[in-house]
Amino acid sequence: MVKFFIISAVSRTRHLELVNEKSDIYDSADAYGLSYQEKMLEGKGTADSPFKIEVSIQNKSDKAFEGIIHLELEAKGPADFYLPGFMYGSNRGDKPWKVDCKYPRLNSSVTNPSDSDCPLSSFYMVRGDRLSHPCALMYINGSQPKIRGFHTSPYYCEKDFVQYGGFTCNSKRQTVGYTFGYENAPWLFVQSHTILPRQTSGNYFTLQPNQTISQIFYIYDFAASSPTDIHKAIRNVYDAYHQTPRKSVSLDEAVKDLSLAICDYAWLPLQKCYSGFVREDGFDENGQEKFSYNVIPSISWTNGIVVAYPQLVASARLQNQKMREQALCCIQHIVDNSLNKKSSLPYETFDGQKWSCRGWWYGGMHSGGHSAYLDGQFAYYLLKAYLFEKENGTIHDDWLAFSKTVVAALEREINRLGEYPFIYSEDDGSGIEYDSLGSSWALAASIMLALTTNDTKNIPLFEKSITHYYESFIARLECYGSPLDTDKAPDNEGVLAFIRAAMLLHQITKNQLYLDYMETALYQEFSYKFCYNGRIEVPPLSRLKWSSCGGSITSVCNPHIHPMSSSIVGEMAYFIEHAKKDARTVGYIKSRMEDTILWGCQTYNHFDGEYDYGKKGWMSERFCYSQGLVVEKYKDGKLASTWFALMPWASSSILEGLLDV
Repeated sequence: MVKFFIISAVSRTRHLELVNEKSDIYDSADAYGLSYQEKMLEGKGTADSPFKIEVSIQNKSDKAFEGIIHLELEAKGPADFYLPGFMYGSNRGDKPWKVDCKYPRLNSSVTNPSDSDCPLSSFYMVRGDRLSHPCALMYINGSQPKIRGFHTSPYYCEKDFVQYGGFTCNSKRQTVGYTFGYENAPWLFVQSHTILPRQTSGNYFTLQPNQTISQIFYIYDFAASSPTDIHKAIRNVYDAYHQTPRKSVSLDEAVKDLSLAICDYAWLPLQKCYSGFVREDGFDENGQEKFSYNVIPSISWTNGIVVAYPQLVASARLQNQKMREQALCCIQHIVDNSLNKKSSLPYETFDGQKWSCRGWWYGGMHSGGHSAYLDGQFAYYLLKAYLFEKENGTIHDDWLAFSKTVVAALEREINRLGEYPFIYSEDDGSGIEYDSLGSSWALAASIMLALTTNDTKNIPLFEKSITHYYESFIARLECYGSPLDTDKAPDNEGVLAFIRAAMLLHQITKNQLYLDYMETALYQEFSYKFCYNGRIEVPPLSRLKWSSCGGSITSVCNPHIHPMSSSIVGEMAYFIEHAKKDARTVGYIKSRMEDTILWGCQTYNHFDGEYDYGKKGWMSERFCYSQGLVVEKYKDGKLASTWFALMPWASSSILEGLLDV
């Protein structure tokens, strides 16, 4: 039988030389006395029935092997690479790369990458728990396109955990692979501005003389019509490794805890907005607890209407007048004061004296100006708030008028492809930068206005626009351009805007196509969403037995889980209700929705100090599931796996989803 994998190995001593050589070319396994066998157990290589093989490696030498063992699967054709949550295609490795934010980028010409090449490399090797799903897949775009790849455990275990495994991709050799032991090569990306050298301690695997290890691998090798067939394999990986998030409190308890914490601790009456961060700050001379605030005001994400809208809905659920007044004050302040009359778009931030587009994110943008991400998002939520208030007996005519003004300005600069600008000029509202899925927030706002006013004259334009976003981003699995501070790294946030737009367009047109678009976009979001509960090493998450399943990785640039994906529970429920799909598809999406709900209910303080900081209901945006973004520290200098602050936009993402259940 022809073997699937090519095996190589490197000893610890030789590995130190490879690090200096900037190479990933290991030695023959025979050089270390390692023998290799594969045993076919079952399967057809399809998405639903992959080949199941048992891999066995034996150390036949009389010396212990300490190092890394590498198994590689060849593409046998030009390939794009998919390591969920870490690598999408090439992570735009062929695009301009000398930018502020660094993230892994594949480029086959950089075979021995030096630090001056960072982040370009022909190969990437990463610890297994960096991926949301323990698989490495390729889309081979030859005369007969196919999906080729595998899934296996992210850890090597015997009775208990022994060592992390690793996943690899190499665009020069056109391979994906797995390692016993692991590498973070050619660099360890902690975050975009914290990039550490290749690891040379704690990552090696030991095989004693005559010891044999074995592990089950599932191999995919099936015909594909497009890169989106990757999602068929990912669904199977989910079925194989799914672990339910830990159960904590009920939905009603979570809604109450999260919304009251924002109401009681994050509202800033003088600024008429919510604080971006709230931290404990000791006690005053009277023994009263103090808090510090990092305001970072914004009309939408991070602490404007994305907080105010869920608080408005929660206030009705809880019959809390104080909560309602805060939310209305925040929204009305923005509507009354933020409009830039030169552009007919809202300024996004306010420093207490002046409105402007220069929020905390401004320094990381390529073109300064109005952001379709923020302005479209604000108009979308303002219309949701308008409809909610109208349904409950209050009509805000000025909110609707404001929305019409903003949406008209957003639509005015749609290009011939149907794409809204990513950035608009402050001077006249003209489009000055495109090429971004994040601008689909503007499309969502447009469709929301059409739904609100029952004005359908622009539906053909919206249909052209959503098809452009689908074909240019979603169908290519190359979704980028949403967070304003990541230099257009592949991310998850723009997908969430697209899902909303597709759902709204289906509500209006009843066209099955937009449910199909929505389904593929949900699958793309799920590729960032953990299917299992990772092995957390760093407190407080390690101490709490916190669950990663149901939480979604932010982007390949910011390798942590933040809760924005929890906000689309209502959209998942809509799809389940309206989709005419087979039972397995509906069951899969329902299970993902349940994961998302359970994850949100367990990921905040259920009592004071549960996460080693803060009050009941407090929640930050940062949850470190692996080595990525572990930079926060306790007072004694030890590393922490979360941020020690209440961040209302994060809590509100959970709230929005729970309130839609």
